[in-house]
Amino acid sequence: VYQQQLLTANAVDFDDLLFHFARLLRENPEVRSNLDEKLKYIMVDEYQDTNLAQYAIVRALSVDHPNLAVTGDPDQSVYGWRGADLNNILDFEKDYPSVKTVRLEQNYRSSPEILRVADQLIRHNRRRKQKNLFTDNPTGEAVTLRQYEDGYKEADGIADEIANQMIAGNAEPRDFAIMCRMNALTRSIEHALRNRGIPYQIVNGLEFYQRKEIKDLLAYLHLINNPRHDVAFQRVINTPTRGIGAKTLERLQRFADDHRIPMLDAARRVDEIDSLSKRAKTLVTSFIRLYDRLSIKATATLEDLLRYLIEEIKFVAYLERTTPEQQDNNPIANVDEFISAAVEFDQMHPEDGSLEAFLEQVALVSDTDAFEDSNNRVTLMTLHAAKGLEFPRVFIIAVEDNLLPHRRSKEDETQLEEERRLLFVGVTRAEKWLQISYAKLRSFRGENQPAIPSMFLGELPRDEMQVVEVKGSRNFFDDAYDDEYPDSWDLVQEPAAVTDTGPAGQTEIADGPRILPMTDQSAIPDLYHDDVPPPKKKKPKVSIQTELKTASDLLQSGVTPLGAYREGSTVRHNEYGEGTIIALTGKGPKRTAKIQFEETEETFRLAFAKIELVER
Repeated sequence: VYQQQLLTANAVDFDDLLFHFARLLRENPEVRSNLDEKLKYIMVDEYQDTNLAQYAIVRALSVDHPNLAVTGDPDQSVYGWRGADLNNILDFEKDYPSVKTVRLEQNYRSSPEILRVADQLIRHNRRRKQKNLFTDNPTGEAVTLRQYEDGYKEADGIADEIANQMIAGNAEPRDFAIMCRMNALTRSIEHALRNRGIPYQIVNGLEFYQRKEIKDLLAYLHLINNPRHDVAFQRVINTPTRGIGAKTLERLQRFADDHRIPMLDAARRVDEIDSLSKRAKTLVTSFIRLYDRLSIKATATLEDLLRYLIEEIKFVAYLERTTPEQQDNNPIANVDEFISAAVEFDQMHPEDGSLEAFLEQVALVSDTDAFEDSNNRVTLMTLHAAKGLEFPRVFIIAVEDNLLPHRRSKEDETQLEEERRLLFVGVTRAEKWLQISYAKLRSFRGENQPAIPSMFLGELPRDEMQVVEVKGSRNFFDDAYDDEYPDSWDLVQEPAAVTDTGPAGQTEIADGPRILPMTDQSAIPDLYHDDVPPPKKKKPKVSIQTELKTASDLLQSGVTPLGAYREGSTVRHNEYGEGTIIALTGKGPKRTAKIQFEETEETFRLAFAKIELVER
């Protein structure tokens, strides 16, 4: 229907510019031949991001004169979600057998330390062209992998690091970039930067409080706080849509102007407006009833008011209907983050918090005019927006499961590899200094929930990185262990004294047992694996000589880390034979796999199951 409407209007959209041209070349040999003769040499940049229509166009114009040169990097193909086909570059030699390939393997941007991390990460992808990255740049600082207690401490820690570097004269705001998987993650960073007076800009995105769904909710809050706020009234009376159209609004406005009253008061007197239909009067009256229900909550905590508002207007369902979820900007995730902002406000203002105070704060937050008109700002952006850019100092935040890789990508190996490429793009934006971070807890809808470090972090060369973990940190599966094994992690009686950092960021321990906080899935099976029963609920005695095996020790010992089991992996069971993992749930010792064997489907707890990993 949409395409027919475009044709009727003699109009095209951006996709049509490619689609119609590709059809023209396919269906009109004479046109194709004339263009091929005219355009004897064709060059295509970023070829890994081309889609099927673009491929067809380029191929059609290179038949009679196959002078085609393309440049691209399969490791930076991150637009599969909008139609880019990685096979265009992977199969180029097959499409053009006489091709000459020149590998551009020297990196002129990044330090050897940063390049090593990027190279180690991307080697885990299968669908790529092998290359050996190198650089002649001088050695620099080790890449930092940092754990934070929660997302707020992550934001504060990054803002403090930027402020300290600026104060020390080592860097200017323009030298820093903060990258994340989704725009919703920028709010806490924005807040932390503002609190320290650090100017920033958001590339390819709106500031958090300028996003449409947030402005809609703010308009409701403004109207609840101030019934005379006509601009807010006009924004929300038909959001979500209620069938109240522009004509009804126009007549309400005229009545309000004639009687010199706010539009909300005019809506209360809708029966006096003869020019309105009975249906319009009913719809407006229904909105007034809704507003009155919301107003009762005006003195509640901001969190209670906001949750009640979202539920009462069925805002999430409205967003699901009207705004397709995008890779970078998920409106529903933004609403969840707004709830987190409300919770944070309530916590910071236990005595003097009010709706009016919050709206004043947001008004100040949204005032970007306070910044000087210059580009000397910290840059906030999604990893997708970072392609093609470079910065001396880069922070990549929230590298956690369900965020990076994104939750929707984990079911498909192709999409998972694209997520890995996305992180690779972020890493290779850094010139001299790079920090990758994750949190133990991440706020979701106002509640701090356990965050699981991304599987990609286990693929980095940690022995060459500076790994910084929260003091006294336990494994990120804390909650899962606490349920069944409450004493299993109580291993150290006194904290060890840290004297200095050794090579590659390794910490030297002066005294006390060297108990390493195990922060990835692969360390779990050392305690709970195969037929080993769970420990008795008795506090273990640990001597100074106690050693916990690292993930690499486990791999060398032949014990399969739990993190190695993935959906699609082939496993072998003594009784059932070979099978394929079709679903994974739970974490830690509760990690459960549903396996499809030839004649049956069985479910096992991986930590105790008698299965062998045949192929990942």
